[in-house]
Amino acid sequence: MESPKAGIVIKENPLYDNSDSASSKSKKEAHPDVMSVMMADITAEAVMAEMERKINFLIKVVEE
Repeated sequence: MESPKAGIVIKENPLYDNSDSASSKSKKEAHPDVMSVMMADITAEAVMAEMERKINFLIKVVEE
């Protein structure tokens, strides 16, 4: 059985300031939330690909 390939895509956000100023603290705290959403999107894509593979297999079996 072939499992769907998934990965983690990390991109730099130009709006995210890497300086250590107090005003950027709230931005740094929000950053892990963005990473969680990205992981959820990739996981959902992997599940959808697996479901599509199974549906195609079932259609092929029914047609035979």
